[in-house]
Amino acid sequence: MVLPSDYGPGDIEFWLEPPLMLSIQSDVRRMVEERVDEQIMGLVRELRRELEGRGLVRAIPSSSKPLNAYAIDSSYPTPPLELIGGVLTVLSYGYVGYLNGSYDRYMTGEVVFEDVAEFERVITRRAQVRERELAIKLLRDKARGRKNIDVIILDGEIPIHPLPYNLPVEGGALRHVINVIGELLNLASKTSTPIIGVVKRVRSRLLSILQGRCLPANDKLMATLALNGGEYVVLGSYGEVLPQWVRVNYGDCELRKRCKGGDCREVIGLMERRLEEGLHNLDKVFSGEAHPGLAHLREVEVVFYRSRNGAPAVKLEVYNPQGSALKLEDLVAYLESQTTDTGYPFLLDRVDEYVRLSPSILDYVRNLIIRGSREANTVLLTMLQLTNPQKAYLVRRLEA
Repeated sequence: MVLPSDYGPGDIEFWLEPPLMLSIQSDVRRMVEERVDEQIMGLVRELRRELEGRGLVRAIPSSSKPLNAYAIDSSYPTPPLELIGGVLTVLSYGYVGYLNGSYDRYMTGEVVFEDVAEFERVITRRAQVRERELAIKLLRDKARGRKNIDVIILDGEIPIHPLPYNLPVEGGALRHVINVIGELLNLASKTSTPIIGVVKRVRSRLLSILQGRCLPANDKLMATLALNGGEYVVLGSYGEVLPQWVRVNYGDCELRKRCKGGDCREVIGLMERRLEEGLHNLDKVFSGEAHPGLAHLREVEVVFYRSRNGAPAVKLEVYNPQGSALKLEDLVAYLESQTTDTGYPFLLDRVDEYVRLSPSILDYVRNLIIRGSREANTVLLTMLQLTNPQKAYLVRRLEA
């Protein structure tokens, strides 16, 4: 193994075990030799031609209207505190509004102590629900004349899993999801308030519907490479896009993943059934069968824009109800004008900073529980012990 001439403690190679370093170098060399970049760029050129041919590429207006906007976000320390009795964390959530040059801020939270195997899924869903409940509170305040709100910005998709591809089991633990999303969209419609979901972690491949085949890269990468700064694309509404995507997903993406060129008649049969079920489930959601408010989901527009500052493309989900004084291009222009070097609108940066928590709060909460219990018995003290004391350095106690 050849080391650089100025090799020393300042180089990362100094701290890597030789077998690990050789494995990393080997994998990097393989990725370069596979020339993934050329494969992707060929598909990007095809996608760009498709977008232009359909007239989907639009210029973002150079000026934007000043809006009274509210952004909502949540946070919880990573990693959570792994205790013998379960997993402990603190969930904070709040909003930051920018109104006529001044800020309106609010934050609250709760302690979460759950003994579950998939804690990340549990805390993520709870955070999403709390954010949308906060949006409902804001819309109620607007309806009562207490707040002047032009638009509400969410960090992430507008719906919560399993929506919109399915409905939660009747009477199940996720039934509350239906009510929250339904009420949110109903209030947005009644108050003529646009709701925008700014999606950061993009793993969707909805752009595949333009070519009727599965693209090998996610929407954020493809849109970033296909769009120039100051451009945006409206792919279509949920009602138009998702049925097409379900067909591409089960008719191509899943077959490529599962068959890998072999004989897979059983898999094809399974995918045909999944396709039929998927389309049926979308119909149930878009019809508002379980909650009238869910019917508004079919009107949510899927949008991609790339700001003029050169940041990567941003995926948006936009519900702009009838009666809104704003057009879709007004909303895109506003977000683009506010986009910072992080690649996202500044209000999302502000609320992210506002609700962020230090991991050190977890040990503080743990000690509060111990001190605050009137019956600090053996069972409680055992429950609150660290499962893995070797990781105690990750959560340092707050200074007094």
